[in-house]
Amino acid sequence: MALRAVGGAVRRAVWGVSGGRAIVTPKLIPAITAMSHPQPQRHYAMRQELTEHGIVWRRPQRIESWKPAKSGDLSAYVEPQDERVKAKFLSVKEALDGVDDVTRQLLTLQFGSRAEKVRVTRYNVMRDIQRHQYDTGSLEVTIAMLTVRIRKAQQVLLNSKKGKRHTVRQRVTLDETIARRKKLLKHLRRMDYKRFEWLISKLDILYRPPPRYVRWVTRKISLRKLVREYGHALRTERLGAYREQLEGQKKAFLKEKEEALQWIAKTEEELGVPVSVEVPGGRSGVGSA
Repeated sequence: MALRAVGGAVRRAVWGVSGGRAIVTPKLIPAITAMSHPQPQRHYAMRQELTEHGIVWRRPQRIESWKPAKSGDLSAYVEPQDERVKAKFLSVKEALDGVDDVTRQLLTLQFGSRAEKVRVTRYNVMRDIQRHQYDTGSLEVTIAMLTVRIRKAQQVLLNSKKGKRHTVRQRVTLDETIARRKKLLKHLRRMDYKRFEWLISKLDILYRPPPRYVRWVTRKISLRKLVREYGHALRTERLGAYREQLEGQKKAFLKEKEEALQWIAKTEEELGVPVSVEVPGGRSGVGSA
């Protein structure tokens, strides 16, 4: 109650001083002073310093997954000769020797379709790979047939004048075929390594096993490698130059060493002390090594 009475008296006194007007106390606004803080400088992998030393990195060009450089096909597709007989007449090839030239020419690949030419190529590759005459479904033969299909599709895509927009389905199918062949090669490598080596040498395929870790090609890591290689080459060059410089000073050093040893031996002899050094001339003391 006492505090409430005191508060009322203070309010009445303030009201009387202000003449009935409320007193507004001024708000304290903190003064804003302009402080100059230097902005941190951003350096992009020491770009200027690297270019001064000739270190330049360019992003490697991406290779399409269906191209031979990526799929591992070291040999291209080889078209069979036009004089070859079609595949469906190869079993009766001896019976065609008695027919006339016009009929024989009609039965060759010169008048055959593209599918018949591919069929002859598949037949030739199968004869080189299969274990016996009736081997048409083994792992090796399947890989060989997929290889023929892959190389033929690669030839068609590389020689095609159509853009990427019109060859999407062909490229997707080719990628799937390459992935299937890689999977079969992995199984064959695990089961029979000698057979696997023989097959890839016969078909001229470069097999790349899947990497254990996938590391993306980044600018920062590549620049670090380039700087490390540059430092190693610079260190080797300077050490070689320093070694040549020391080799050039070797004769003068040996001559100065010989003179110093002779002076030490002569001084020890004059003082009556046993010679402790070995002079190239032949004098040696107790302490000589």
